[in-house]
Amino acid sequence: MAIEKENINTKNTVEGKNDERLKGTHRRRWWGSLFTEGETDAGEGKSMKDVVRAMQIDGRWFFRQIPFLLFILFCILLMVTNRYQAQQEIIEKEQLQHDVEEWRYKALTRSSELTTLTRQSQIEERLKAYGDSALTAPQEPPFTINPNE
Repeated sequence: MAIEKENINTKNTVEGKNDERLKGTHRRRWWGSLFTEGETDAGEGKSMKDVVRAMQIDGRWFFRQIPFLLFILFCILLMVTNRYQAQQEIIEKEQLQHDVEEWRYKALTRSSELTTLTRQSQIEERLKAYGDSALTAPQEPPFTINPNE
């Protein structure tokens, strides 16, 4: 069976048919096997250890990168903290805007009530209702005093 498979593969490559297809399947098998620890059935798969060896990454490389990794971790923590504080400030700002709007409406209501209560007609009605005041509306129009006379 393996000999027949080998003959078919060599026959296809000799004739030039499906050559690109075979290269693509080889690449897919290699990339698919990168994250497996063992060999594949065909015996040509790569494990993650082989990839790390091919990149010449060893323990010393990781120890040299520790300050950089700590710096990245610090930046991530700083970014998360900054975002949290910004969200808290936005929430507080929205709450304060809501409070200001509420107080503005209350002030407008009180101002209109005060304007209504201090009108001359309202004051006269309240004085008549109590009846114990000697104040009455003037019957004569007001006159001006000239200081030169």
